Amino acid sequence: MNTEMNNFIQTLHSEDGVHQNTIISYRYDILQFTSFLQKKKKNFKIILKKDILDFLESLKSKNLKNKTKSRKIFALKRFFKFLLSERIINNNPMEKIDIPKSEDTLSITLSSEQIKKILEFVSSKTNNYQDIRESLIVELLYSTGIRVSELISIKTNNIDLNKNNILIDPPEKGKSRKERVVFFAEQTKKVIDKYLEYRKIHFKLKDSPWLFPSNNTDSFLTRRRVLQILHKLADKINIDKSLMHPHSFRHAFGNHLLNSGADIRVVQKLLGHSSIITTQKYTEHREKLIETIENFHPLNKNNENIV
Repeated sequence: MNTEMNNFIQTLHSEDGVHQNTIISYRYDILQFTSFLQKKKKNFKIILKKDILDFLESLKSKNLKNKTKSRKIFALKRFFKFLLSERIINNNPMEKIDIPKSEDTLSITLSSEQIKKILEFVSSKTNNYQDIRESLIVELLYSTGIRVSELISIKTNNIDLNKNNILIDPPEKGKSRKERVVFFAEQTKKVIDKYLEYRKIHFKLKDSPWLFPSNNTDSFLTRRRVLQILHKLADKINIDKSLMHPHSFRHAFGNHLLNSGADIRVVQKLLGHSSIITTQKYTEHREKLIETIENFHPLNKNNENIV
């Protein structure tokens, strides 16, 4: 089965343009299923739908979220579809297996009081590079609604401090292959300015294009490292670690803007949910987007709606 799985993975790499993290997850899911079959002394060529259902039933003891179960099912669906297309199997046992509905992840967010507590703490601890980096990570996550994958891959030459925006390069692989621009207010600009001064000193012997360079490689911080930073921060200020996730700040960004009266269509653009592709199109809406950030975002000191 290893040969077929390796061929499948290679197909994902070369043809489908699937993100590397997704490929790693799919590989893990298929290996997990293979191990399950081996215990039953079966292989993927002679299994029935019941074997699939037994495998899914075995996952219940692991208390997995529906999102994780869905990924495993989807991985197996793609794998068996590949096997069928290669004529390695004659029937697809995954064909009538349903994908469970995802939980409502919007509930995993931070309240305005928690955001205030976090911001007050990080803004008071800016005496060294690590502290100011922590402050800017939090500031950008909440002030722009940026995704963590976008955050860690920001290039310094994509930051326009005159126009208060950051150009987000499209990922090499994945669903969204579109560039977009995120905007920030004056308070965030001050934090960026201060961070860049500290960054220049900290990496004086290292010429890196990344806003958040890795200390150990020529690349940028990993998503795991950002999560570690947020979890350490959670311990310091006594906030539940499950809430201190990069996506929680993104949800808070959208929720708090809407609760302050911002236009939902503008918030969709700020979150990157629209089909705006080029910088020129962003520029057409720039004044409205900046106005929304300035008038409705809680980080703006002139806004007293929340925080």
